[in-house]
Amino acid sequence: RAPGELMRPGMVPLWPGAAEVFELPGDAPESAARAALAQAITARDNPLFWRSIVNRLWQWTMGQPLVGTPNDFGRMGMTPTHPELLDFLAATLRDDPKHSLKNIVRLIVSSAAYRRSSAHDAENARIDASNDFFWRAHRRRLTAEEYRDSVLAAAGVLPAADQGGPSFQDFIIEKPQHSPHYQYHLHDPLDPKSHRRSVYRFIVRSQPQPFLTSLDCADPSQSVPQRDESTTALQALTQWNNKLVEAMSAKAAQRFKDQQDPVRSAFQQVLARAPSAQEHTLLTSYLQAHGPAALTRVLFNLNAFVYVD
Repeated sequence: RAPGELMRPGMVPLWPGAAEVFELPGDAPESAARAALAQAITARDNPLFWRSIVNRLWQWTMGQPLVGTPNDFGRMGMTPTHPELLDFLAATLRDDPKHSLKNIVRLIVSSAAYRRSSAHDAENARIDASNDFFWRAHRRRLTAEEYRDSVLAAAGVLPAADQGGPSFQDFIIEKPQHSPHYQYHLHDPLDPKSHRRSVYRFIVRSQPQPFLTSLDCADPSQSVPQRDESTTALQALTQWNNKLVEAMSAKAAQRFKDQQDPVRSAFQQVLARAPSAQEHTLLTSYLQAHGPAALTRVLFNLNAFVYVD
């Protein structure tokens, strides 16, 4: 009831020379103010914007960011481990006429740092135990979505050219009239409509998917700059007993059980490599005792399947 001075569209001046108030006509629509804000954030002389996105690209590609606090480039955030590299990538993206993220990813994956082995080196580990300086590749666990998609691919049910379209539901809705219940355990894992990449999954923010949650899937109701990565007994039990893994193991077994050398065929199908002599001997005995579906579930639990070296 006590109106003051008219508020004008603007932003906090985060760098020298940044405009605090946008010069817009008094009758400019809200869309013009939003466009001005977007242009200010993506301005050529904004040092935070270009550094922030290339830091995330480095994190997604290399497994660890150059700035350990991707959501905080302020005074409370961490300093970069490689400030010159961060500036080089930021300037490269800024000066690219197309501002192509793919070009930055292409630059990173063609670097010597990306192509390094994950093998341990005692001398390097003594100097840099946390591998902040990327003297080796970061060994990482598959994300929950990557693990699910890999299981579907190994089973031969993941369409290669399936792109776009409506999302799929891996749950059954009970009592939709009021306070709907999302029952994941009632969903049929053999439903072909759900055999799509996890990026097309219908997400219920109020009730996470138990299978993916146990594999460190991020909380969909929060902004998560970096995934947690853990190794627990619950994950091993999930990867062995979940209905989806059980169903896809049986599907995958159908593809190799009649082959002349089923163990070798299973390895090629699931791990894209041949088994060692010891693996072949042990798993041939296991196959004879427990059957091809159980063999596939063993392969789905191997470190060679779960981790990226």
